[in-house]
Amino acid sequence: MESKATIKGVAEATNHFGMNLYKILAKENTNVFFSPFSLSTAVAMLFCGAQNETAEEMREVLGCEAANIKDEELKFCFQKPLDALGGKRAYYTLECANALVIHKEFPAKDEYKSLLKDNFKALLREADFVNETVEAVELVNEWVKMKTSSMIPKSLDSLDPEAVLIILNAVYFKGLWLDPFKQQYTYLQDFYNKGGKNNCPREVDMMHITETFPYTKQESYKALELPYKGRDISMLILLPDSEDGLSELENSLSSTFIKDVKQSMSSTEVRVALPRFQLEYSKSLKEAFQSLGLNRVFRSGAHLNGINDSDELFLSGVNHKAVLVVNEAGTEATAVTYEVLTGCSTTMEYEKFIVDHPFMFAIYTARENLILFMGRVVEL
Repeated sequence: MESKATIKGVAEATNHFGMNLYKILAKENTNVFFSPFSLSTAVAMLFCGAQNETAEEMREVLGCEAANIKDEELKFCFQKPLDALGGKRAYYTLECANALVIHKEFPAKDEYKSLLKDNFKALLREADFVNETVEAVELVNEWVKMKTSSMIPKSLDSLDPEAVLIILNAVYFKGLWLDPFKQQYTYLQDFYNKGGKNNCPREVDMMHITETFPYTKQESYKALELPYKGRDISMLILLPDSEDGLSELENSLSSTFIKDVKQSMSSTEVRVALPRFQLEYSKSLKEAFQSLGLNRVFRSGAHLNGINDSDELFLSGVNHKAVLVVNEAGTEATAVTYEVLTGCSTTMEYEKFIVDHPFMFAIYTARENLILFMGRVVEL
């Protein structure tokens, strides 16, 4: 079978992983925002040092089987989307940065360090995790702050005294709407939080625009695509018809939902009302990863011998922090993952897309449908 270690293959794997993780996180019935691409990249970096059952679990969780990405390809293919789309462009900025911070007394293999440096363009730094813990934490936080344009000024509060290695991945996106909302059409409007009209609505700043957008109306939901300037990246918003219909909608979706929804869309003049909102999401994902089937790596004897020959090396935690700002001009979003190894009114009739109750969304590359960020809003 032909290799699919292309951006399309990375998209298939990332979306498979992202949708499975999303459904686990959504069970808590709270706002959710994370970067499937950031998390997938961090796991791929760890995969470079994994062997045996641990490596097989990672392949399965990442969706590599479905995307037909081979072991050796997994070690370099996650850099491809950034080579194609990354950096500062005329209309948007998409940055992804990787780093490896190693305890100076921990002899990580040169081959592993070279793999991360060459294939993930990772920054390699040594630090004293025992005698200079504060300095090591500051090193991590300063790196994250710089790579997320200060949107995440602090990602790490303290350091496990037994930590020997920290794998970091940060993703930052800032884009301008192709059709921006005008501030004079932003005004207070009701938003019904989870629980629907059984709860009192909350007044929020609601942005308005009437324009031609890719749009579809399905049996139980509507979907709208908001392209960013340059048309390389878009936001898809899925709005259930019922105020309390989000969970049912989420459960019906597969990892190909963006492709499926886009195929049913047509250019339609739509009257849009969308909240101006900001999300901050911070979570330990160890339990979620275990629910997905990633278990061996969290136990002693985790088969991470590609990093170090010690049988005591294992993953103690996966931490993810993400921030999103959506306003009239566009979107600013960022996420960081770190793994710690431990020993408006008109007389014309338009389609209406009024986002006044819980919804889900994704920010993705327009060509391959690679999900950079995704989330749900159930409370503002």
